[in-house]
Amino acid sequence: MQNSIPGKEVCNESDSYPDPDPFSDGFLMCPPCDGSCDFYNLSETCYYAKASFLFDNGATVAFAFIMCLWAVFFLEFWKRKEISLAFRWDVLGFEDMEQQPRAAFEAVAKEKRENPVTGRLEGYIPPGTYYAKLTQGVVIILFMVCLVLAAVLAVIIYRVAMIATFSKQATIRPYSSLFSSLTGAVLQLIAIAVLDKVYQYIAKFLTNWENHRTQTEFEDSFTFKMFLFQFVNYYSSVIYIGFFKGKFNGYPGNYNTPFGFRMEECGTGGCMIELTQQLAIIMVGKQVLNNCLELFFPFFKAWWRRRDTKDRNPEDDLGVSRWEEDYDLADLNQYGLFAEYLEMIIQYGFITIFVAAFPLAPLFALANNVLEIRLDAYKFVTVLRRPISHRAQDIGKSTAVEIH
Repeated sequence: MQNSIPGKEVCNESDSYPDPDPFSDGFLMCPPCDGSCDFYNLSETCYYAKASFLFDNGATVAFAFIMCLWAVFFLEFWKRKEISLAFRWDVLGFEDMEQQPRAAFEAVAKEKRENPVTGRLEGYIPPGTYYAKLTQGVVIILFMVCLVLAAVLAVIIYRVAMIATFSKQATIRPYSSLFSSLTGAVLQLIAIAVLDKVYQYIAKFLTNWENHRTQTEFEDSFTFKMFLFQFVNYYSSVIYIGFFKGKFNGYPGNYNTPFGFRMEECGTGGCMIELTQQLAIIMVGKQVLNNCLELFFPFFKAWWRRRDTKDRNPEDDLGVSRWEEDYDLADLNQYGLFAEYLEMIIQYGFITIFVAAFPLAPLFALANNVLEIRLDAYKFVTVLRRPISHRAQDIGKSTAVEIH
């Protein structure tokens, strides 16, 4: 940080670089907002210039290249391992030959037709009815995506308003960008968590309403809906800061002012440090929140099931069988593993797409995975009932999502 030439230039208060000016005490920068904001000295952004050098230096390109190679090898070895296990367990052709229609599908499909593969009569739903439901589901999904983008816009307006407010006072003006970006990232994380929970219920309802024929089609549809929304939900604010912020704000004397506010600008050192803050808060905050919820809710459900037996005489437990004791444990619903797969996919995106802006992402991902292995083991052994096993050819759309 101390040897960064751009940092030295920004932090220089005597205006000795590049051309000394005896009539100035430093480089004056344009006001960050219109009307109430004043000019400020370039040296006030000294901290951001030096901090940006930690994540934006010569080693960043080499590190990003290494992570690209790791991502490719990881996926290839993952596909190889998946096919090896499918061959060993004899499920390579399970989806095409052996999978039966879902009971919920058979209950609704009154018309019967012969299956060209198995030769048996099975339920049939006309394509017009099926695609009409899919179209209505797409409209609802697009509406939820618009809600996510509206939340991102609301946070942008919040940051602009905070910078305009704090820039009026010279004592706290150097920290206005730091405060607005940190609090904005926290607000974005809260919006992400709330919208994620709301959309999970909507995705479950839509997938059940579409009534897919096989369990594989049902799971693939639910996975695609969840990933599409979570991709926009988790990555939209990061993509905005990394690729769009500061590109359309105009120039002095002709700034773009939608909604009556000047558009956000990157600092003198660029948007790298703000992108790092956004990634750190969203990624690490998501990991902490998910681990807490995954451990708390099963405990709460198990306690809720045992609430009627808390006053039971201990002598009555002598003749209670093991399966009766396990009945008090919380059950694992049919969507239990979807959240685990999607969490790993989102995490994989953070440590591959944006690793150059947040080099500590792989370290936090490793620590989270080690901790979650222990938490999941404890949860499955002591809190949840033993789940019923089902045959499957692969983990569904999750592999395809990771590849793309």
